[in-house]
Amino acid sequence: MQGTEIDHDKEVRQLAYRIWQEAGCPNGSDLQHWLKAKEIWLETHRPENLTKPSKARKPRQTRTVKREL
Repeated sequence: MQGTEIDHDKEVRQLAYRIWQEAGCPNGSDLQHWLKAKEIWLETHRPENLTKPSKARKPRQTRTVKREL
């Protein structure tokens, strides 16, 4: 488990560095670059069964029952 976590962090770090370079190496944007890199990493490493849209069920239609008080 720890090995995959280290690989994950390394890949996110490298991706964030590339994003930072492509943005022109600005100061003070490290968190935004890290979050963007993490988002991209998660999208590319999502299990295949989660990438396919699920068939959404139609919501049940309910009838309102009127009661006399």
